Amino acid sequence: MRVRLTAALLAALVAPAVSFAKDIDPPHDQAAANSACYYCHNLATVMPSGAYDYNPACLGCHNQPGHGFGSPWVASDEAKPGITGSSHSWSGAARNPTYGATPDYVPQMYLVDGKLQCVMCHDLHLSTVAVAPDSMHTSIPVGVPQWMTGTTGTGSGSATLTLTAVPGSGAEGFRLKISTVAGGGGTFILSHDFGFNANSWLNWVAGAWVAGTEVGPGKPFVDGTDVALDIAGISVKWTAGAEVGDYWDFYVGYPFLRLSNVADNGCFSCHKERVMNHTRARGVDNTYLPNGVRKFSHPVGVALNANGFGTDRATVLDADGTVGVSATDGEAGVRNDSNNLVMTGGIVRCTTCHAVHNADSNSLTPDVR
Repeated sequence: MRVRLTAALLAALVAPAVSFAKDIDPPHDQAAANSACYYCHNLATVMPSGAYDYNPACLGCHNQPGHGFGSPWVASDEAKPGITGSSHSWSGAARNPTYGATPDYVPQMYLVDGKLQCVMCHDLHLSTVAVAPDSMHTSIPVGVPQWMTGTTGTGSGSATLTLTAVPGSGAEGFRLKISTVAGGGGTFILSHDFGFNANSWLNWVAGAWVAGTEVGPGKPFVDGTDVALDIAGISVKWTAGAEVGDYWDFYVGYPFLRLSNVADNGCFSCHKERVMNHTRARGVDNTYLPNGVRKFSHPVGVALNANGFGTDRATVLDADGTVGVSATDGEAGVRNDSNNLVMTGGIVRCTTCHAVHNADSNSLTPDVR
């Protein structure tokens, strides 16, 4: 089952990046609604120490439904050890030795009066694709035909668009607009700032995308055939029925992580006392013997039956006793997938049991993901 997290947020290993608006990736770029720089920065509050608390800016959007990852997030969702919560705390004390949260090395300037911040883990100015290539988010489902966003033509076009985006593709927002229709296809132009009053269009000239105009030449496409956009790994295809002026808006984004949580490295940055194999967990590690103060917990970073005792199950069980599908990848496909234990490559990790932002509230009932 997925359990509540009860300790400190992942620590930031780097300082908040100093960025310009042009560096902000979707969905926080100005092409999105309510995403001008001032929208977030004006919502920040000054704390007694003089530091800025940006949590109100984050919650200005993420306390509303529809953002995914457990949204809307409200105060009752924050983890309070032993009391309540379904999400890692975003405003509690960064240091909590009782629960093994000891971010000693985190510069105090990245905290707000010793408390956690959303921006401890996330930097909305920089989608660091390299650290989480498989954490791609798209505003429309990949591989699912989508009806057009709008039209500047007659509005009777019947074409749909299907997005293909390879994990690790760049983060970008798009408006794709049909510029001509002929035979079994046509041409299209694209823009990356479709939220502005005046779009900046790219035209297709001599086999390349260049700055142009709304009436400039578009890139050819054939109905039912993928055509590449200007970001590597991202392509689309249309069905028949497009009309001049039909357009589609969407974005490809990433979780804006400051550091990679591959193999739970982000968890370990604050919870280093929890990093132990089966030898240390049994109290027989000569470099970390019990002394009445040291903490011991479940082994992480090891496979089932790593201790050689043969006491672990070959496959995991669901909370209702249903046998899991795979010892390698967890329980996908069993009765309640919202509480699945997640084992990447057969290794037990912190995130095998803990979900950072969407812990299962009841192991016997499906939760909306």
